[in-house]
Amino acid sequence: MNLLVTPIVLPLAGAALCLLFSGSSKNARWISGGATLLTVAFAGKLFLMADGGEVSVLRVGGWPESYGIVLVLDRLSALMILLATLVQATTLWFACSGALEEEEERNFFHPLFLILCGSVNWTFLTGDLFNLFVAFEILLISSYVLLFLRPDKFSFHEAIRFVALNALGGILFLASAGLTYGRYGTLNFADLALRVRLEETSWDSAGLAILLLTVFGLKAALFPFFFWLPDAYPRISPAILPYFAGLLTKVGVYCLYRVFTLVFGDALDSWLSPWILAIAGGTMLVGVFGALSRWTFRKILSFHIISQIGYMIFGLGLHSVLGLACGIFYLVHHILVKSTLFLIAGHVVSVNGRDDLKGLGGLARSQPIAASFFLLAALSLAGIPPLSGFYGKFGLVLEGLSMGHIWVVAVSIVTSLLTLASMLKIWNYAFWGKPSHIDGDQGRGSGTLFPIGTMVFLSLAVAVGSGPLMGFAEETGRQLLDGRTYIEAVLGTEAGLHFEQLNKAKGQ
Repeated sequence: MNLLVTPIVLPLAGAALCLLFSGSSKNARWISGGATLLTVAFAGKLFLMADGGEVSVLRVGGWPESYGIVLVLDRLSALMILLATLVQATTLWFACSGALEEEEERNFFHPLFLILCGSVNWTFLTGDLFNLFVAFEILLISSYVLLFLRPDKFSFHEAIRFVALNALGGILFLASAGLTYGRYGTLNFADLALRVRLEETSWDSAGLAILLLTVFGLKAALFPFFFWLPDAYPRISPAILPYFAGLLTKVGVYCLYRVFTLVFGDALDSWLSPWILAIAGGTMLVGVFGALSRWTFRKILSFHIISQIGYMIFGLGLHSVLGLACGIFYLVHHILVKSTLFLIAGHVVSVNGRDDLKGLGGLARSQPIAASFFLLAALSLAGIPPLSGFYGKFGLVLEGLSMGHIWVVAVSIVTSLLTLASMLKIWNYAFWGKPSHIDGDQGRGSGTLFPIGTMVFLSLAVAVGSGPLMGFAEETGRQLLDGRTYIEAVLGTEAGLHFEQLNKAKGQ
């Protein structure tokens, strides 16, 4: 079996086995746990394969690139799969350690979760728009069902808004795929990159770029498409929310990095970059001001998902090796730290039965380990050195200043300071002060500290290993900007050389 299919096949096979043994929660846990650990192991192997700079390709069925399914593994996709599987494993561990309700487990939590994980991994590996659309749809369908494992937590208005807006994104995605094929005769990323480069900037390619920016921006919760997220996420089961918060919006970020460096690199250089930077700045401000105005643990963190994505898009808008590298580094940091914070929020809800800040207090005394974990993760999110959040932000500031984007740099610094203020608000109300009455179950929350500690360790490892990781991110940025290696692996040496010549002719 080709290793490239393992991150997709193993979770989906585990989901099928869970359905066969759906009468036993114990069996489902063993199956989902085994499938998850195997996927992590193969993800590590794929990461090592990509670390040398080689791009691996699997043509499923041997069909021509313009028609068939092509799976492509490069540095960026390997990194994303490794991160996704680590968060998947930790979330499942957290869920099975006490965060998961019995009713949720009976409602097919395990097969749905594995289907979601397999589809997320698929988005990172696919090499064409149509199969990216298919992976998106499977991801959305499984996420809808997981959202409503506890239907009493959602109002009709919130449910309709969440489903309708994501369905609209799916319709726009399908339309963009159809328009792309009608205009260029291909959906393959590598083939599309060549064909777009062959023509001068036209209304067709510009319109397609804007349409895909809308589709992926909606998925990433960018400004002004963010409003589906902050009201829905706090109502999701604490057992699954860390995976949603850590990974699902990053699928949109990944797609933006993939498509707008490989296919629309010319557009970024000529006219699109200022718009991307404006969206990044708006996303930072909307998210952080939303967080400051909220008074529940999970709503504050949900708005911070939005604000922190702005830093990743900042790196894309810079469209330089260092800009992309710092954006990728920040992406790694954010996936781990944001998942950690939502794990802690889930732990607080499990133990205390609530997450409104004014109803909490004194958690630093009653739950000192959880408080220590929160403090480390919160300071990292705010970008306090020497924690992991500092390095990506600092690099973006330096690169932004060197390229003359002073206003975006100013917005990023203000956002960081306001992020610290909102994190201190959580600390002062929830963890400091007089202990509050506890409605939850102290014993139930004790087991969830181990997966939280694991995620804290991983985020600290990012800080300690920031040098090698930034080096990997820089090589990834070069690979994204170059494009030739990717196209050569998919279409052959001649196509790669042709792409390089086209870039030189256009002054890149």
